[in-house]
Amino acid sequence: MTHYRILLPYFRQNLGLIAIGVASLLLVDCLQLLIPRIIKLAVDDLTLYQATSTKLLLYAGMVLALALGIVVFRFVWRRCLFGHSRQIEEALRNRLFAHLQTLPFSYFDRANTGDLMAHATNDIQAVQLATGMGLVALTDTLVLGTAAVGFMLYINLHLTLIALLPMPFIALFARTISKIFYERFQKVQASFSRLTERARENLAGIRAIKAYTQEEAEASRFDKTGREYVAENLGMVKIGGLFGPMSLLFTNLSMALVLVIGGKLTILNTISTGDFVAFNSYLLILSWPMMALGWMINLFQRGSASLGRLRRILDTPAEIDDKSAPIEQPITQGAIEGRGISFTYLGSTSPALDDVHLRIKPGQVVGIVGRTGAGKSTFCQLLPRLYDIPHGKLFLDGEEIHRYPLQELRRAMAVVPQDPFVFADTVLANICFSNPQASQEEITKAAEAAYLLDEILALPQQFDTILGERGVTLSGGQKQRLTLARALLLPTPLLILDDCFSSVDLETELAILNNLNRYFENRTTIIASHRLEIMRTAEVVFVFDQGRLQEQGNHDQLMAQNGLYAALYRRQKLEEELFEEARIESEARD
Repeated sequence: MTHYRILLPYFRQNLGLIAIGVASLLLVDCLQLLIPRIIKLAVDDLTLYQATSTKLLLYAGMVLALALGIVVFRFVWRRCLFGHSRQIEEALRNRLFAHLQTLPFSYFDRANTGDLMAHATNDIQAVQLATGMGLVALTDTLVLGTAAVGFMLYINLHLTLIALLPMPFIALFARTISKIFYERFQKVQASFSRLTERARENLAGIRAIKAYTQEEAEASRFDKTGREYVAENLGMVKIGGLFGPMSLLFTNLSMALVLVIGGKLTILNTISTGDFVAFNSYLLILSWPMMALGWMINLFQRGSASLGRLRRILDTPAEIDDKSAPIEQPITQGAIEGRGISFTYLGSTSPALDDVHLRIKPGQVVGIVGRTGAGKSTFCQLLPRLYDIPHGKLFLDGEEIHRYPLQELRRAMAVVPQDPFVFADTVLANICFSNPQASQEEITKAAEAAYLLDEILALPQQFDTILGERGVTLSGGQKQRLTLARALLLPTPLLILDDCFSSVDLETELAILNNLNRYFENRTTIIASHRLEIMRTAEVVFVFDQGRLQEQGNHDQLMAQNGLYAALYRRQKLEEELFEEARIESEARD
């Protein structure tokens, strides 16, 4: 039950609503308990031949009045208690989503989307049921059960003790299965996460599946995962399903004992016929709290298991903390300095960056080059603190970046990532995602600068054309250029282009960079790329290799050094020449 402490603020917030709901539920229970007393009066009058039409109509009217009250107050408690559980569901889901936004890239490097989706759906639904129907079952178990036993004691002490003889077995059985049920439900939720991830992965990769004709193989894998989920559920059902029948068995055993012994007491006039009927009515009422005990265990254990899974996420600290950041002034210049920067990805043995020292002046156009895995993208991701720096220091405008509030830091940078993301929305919405207040003229100019305007105007609805999920209706180059246009709408002092032209040809890349000249003015621009030809326009180029900064200078200086940069440049030129010769020969053969 310790997992439920996380919900205490929501219960305090809805205390009035809960109080009204619980009060209405108690009134329903009280009204239900009064009906057997009225039946007792009617039966006694009939047994003693004292019943009249007036009395029977009065008893019937009283029962109808109680039934009407039960209907009204049952509606109230369902509205209040179930409404409260839905508010908890909404608040918990919003809290989970908001917390996920604060977690760093390193968390999502090891988490899978399907598992997070299962947390946001199945786990939160289990908590909602526990705080709704579970609370009702708990109240009925405690109040209705205790009150029914109280009325039974009032009728006859000895008969009540006999009727309650099987009840300790129910309590012992409930305690035994409680722990087993908790463990089984943990396995069910883990299996649901795997099933959700399998479905998400297959739908996201449906084009690859079709391209390699793996439909049957993937359907078989999905079927296997689904069967594992069903098997785990059946294992849980076997445990949870035992409680209801066992409760009914013990309740019917109590009723059999009452019929034998209570009937004898009625014959001997120790209790009246009306008391005997009322006692059996209370015993029937008691059967619901016994059943509710099983529901309560089921729902609370499900909710507890789900809250445990949710708490593992909610207790995950936001590794990047800016609450103590003392600097409030905006970033305006874009001067960058790195001192001994080292960084290693989780699970990796070799550093992505190793003791890097560099300096970038305000307004410079800077190139970062190197082989695949040299550390180019890592450096670009450290600047906006997508990952935090464990060793060394990185300065922006003379201040360590940790001293800036995170939002202030990221507002100073327009980043075009290596892997572009396109939303399933219109072209217009995708471009102005970075700046919803941008005018149509600004959007058009950004699209033109990204070498994308003509292709947008050729679409059926132009800027209002709906793009498919993750931009599947666009080519790789179009997606990169769209995210570039998105970044150009931000008038930030820093522009970071992280190998964002890898899907376009060199000629197009050079044309785009030529269009961007006016966007480079009065802002520091970092261009990370594996293509060295475009580095001719950079004022300074940093050459990375295996996480270390090996060389720096402009294109001509680096070529004169005849080092790594020169070797990479000559190799690329040779590859381009060989490719061009092969293309000409192919055209000649055709």
